[in-house]
Amino acid sequence: MVRAIGDVAARPEHTGPIVLMVVGAGRGPLVSRALQASRRLDADVHVYALEKNPSALVELQRKNAELWLGAVTLVHADMRWWQPSERADILVSELLGSFGDNELSPECLDGALDHLAAANCVCIPRRYTAYAAPVSSAVLFRRAREYGSSHGLETPYVVNMHAAHVLADAQPLWSFCHDGSAAAQRVTWASNAHNQRASSAMFSASCASMVHGLAAFFDAELYPGVVLSICPDTHTAEMHSWFPMYFPIKRPLTVAAGSGISVHMWRRTGGTKTWYEWSVDAGGDSSGIHNINGHEYWIG
Repeated sequence: MVRAIGDVAARPEHTGPIVLMVVGAGRGPLVSRALQASRRLDADVHVYALEKNPSALVELQRKNAELWLGAVTLVHADMRWWQPSERADILVSELLGSFGDNELSPECLDGALDHLAAANCVCIPRRYTAYAAPVSSAVLFRRAREYGSSHGLETPYVVNMHAAHVLADAQPLWSFCHDGSAAAQRVTWASNAHNQRASSAMFSASCASMVHGLAAFFDAELYPGVVLSICPDTHTAEMHSWFPMYFPIKRPLTVAAGSGISVHMWRRTGGTKTWYEWSVDAGGDSSGIHNINGHEYWIG
């Protein structure tokens, strides 16, 4: 945030205070960081904290009174619909999930950028990418199956993958980018179809094994050159904020060392819900498509 505030302040066309909005402020950790960044630069920054959860708002009110000394404008509202009296030069959110977009960050930021952001608004994060890889884990498969042979094996889980073997390097599936262009163009989406995604990836099994599903990860570019990741090969050091996700398959597939594993994933939307569908092909066999039309798992 220090770099973002400094860059906005250096714009020749910028005058007056910098408006920084933390949307989905929760208990306020990013609000504290925003205030620290403004003090570090001795910059004139007007900080807003938007939160729709009334329980979290109580904690924000306490911190604003005791820690921030009234320096923050608190707003009890949904970021997608609130109409501010001034627009944000910097929009900061904490909506990333273990698969990047699995906590509806794209949908929430669509509304925030349309209603809250000034032209050329800096959005943090500005990009995030979902990754997947085939995984072997009898433990995770058994635990998912214990929830019910249908529901349990067509629902993704956030898990600690100590008892698992990722069979190949994770590959990127899709990305979402929030670079301020939507705010500059005042894009208002008629539907959520633009947030749908589909991807296929081919993997080579590192050893003979059973495929029990998919391990899912993400990385994100918060600001140009500032990246965080939970992917195994690029994992940000000493960061424990997110565990990976596990997408089970109903019937494990046998693979030989060096054989191909084909993965297909979809991010679908309809009405008021968003969901994932997935399938795995390996060893001449197929898992079939899981969670068709979000019949077992959805977000919304």
